[in-house]
Amino acid sequence: LILGGTWLGLRLLSDAPGVTLYNVGTQNVSQYVGGGGIIYPQQQLDISYPVPERVVSVDVKPGDTVKLNQAIIGLDPAQLNAQIKEASDEVNAAQAYLNSVTAGGNSVAIAQAQEQYNLAQSRYNSLVAQADSPLLHNGNLIAPLAGVITAVNINPGEVFAANTPLITIMDESTVIVRVNIPLTSLGQVRIGQTAQVTPSALSTVNVNGTVISIIPQADPQTDTFQVWVAVKNPNGTLLPGMSAFVRIQNASARSMIAVPRMAVLDPVHEALVFVVRNAHAYLVHVHIAARTLDMLYVDSGLQGGAQVVLVGQYRLRDGQAVHVARVETHIV
Repeated sequence: LILGGTWLGLRLLSDAPGVTLYNVGTQNVSQYVGGGGIIYPQQQLDISYPVPERVVSVDVKPGDTVKLNQAIIGLDPAQLNAQIKEASDEVNAAQAYLNSVTAGGNSVAIAQAQEQYNLAQSRYNSLVAQADSPLLHNGNLIAPLAGVITAVNINPGEVFAANTPLITIMDESTVIVRVNIPLTSLGQVRIGQTAQVTPSALSTVNVNGTVISIIPQADPQTDTFQVWVAVKNPNGTLLPGMSAFVRIQNASARSMIAVPRMAVLDPVHEALVFVVRNAHAYLVHVHIAARTLDMLYVDSGLQGGAQVVLVGQYRLRDGQAVHVARVETHIV
């Protein structure tokens, strides 16, 4: 009988499926608020000029990187110089007329002459200011910021109208992600919080940014509000127009149970794990509160020190006897 009982025990042990267990433990987990958004340049300028001029040369093309104060368009200043001379002549004529009517003593005529003189002087001052514009140096329009040329709308030999956009410059050294965050997270976002940005087209790229603005206006169609996240972009990895997902780190951290993702059955819907007690595997529902690529963080259903089935769970039944082949304490 003793030999028979021993043989039966060995038979039952050999029938129990072998499993690998994982000892779960607690971790302090930072909470994240997330949402999708679009990347914009930190600054974008359309370069124009306030008076019509003829273009002598265009010194840049789309895609060129320019420095601050670099010459980008050569102008023929003849038209502006002619306008300044004409305005100067008008000022002299208005001054002479004002002097002549002042000698006559007619107050109405003096007032009218004074108004004409003021208008002529104002036009002259405006034209001189344009000639002294910080955008104009030695007959060239210069870049008011460092950046990348994204559009050129003029060719050499053409005459442009006043205030026509001639060239567009983008500063992409820092980009701004305008991300839409659910209204339920409104109280969890603050200026200065750290954020992680993942471009949709570059899923393996994660870059850090900082919350710089919270727009206090809700979108009624999506129940979201907008947050601006600034990201340093020295290598130009992030391009304006890209879509990206942003995770904004909450300052508070919670103690949760860390479970390897591969140990959880159906983590998207039911979230089940097998917990082994007394050489038997029991199916347990857990609630997933946070996720990383390899780990899931559970805030109910498990306690620290529990042993969950890491390998072999897909062939188990609730309450089934198991043979523990190995116990892991960390995931490589």
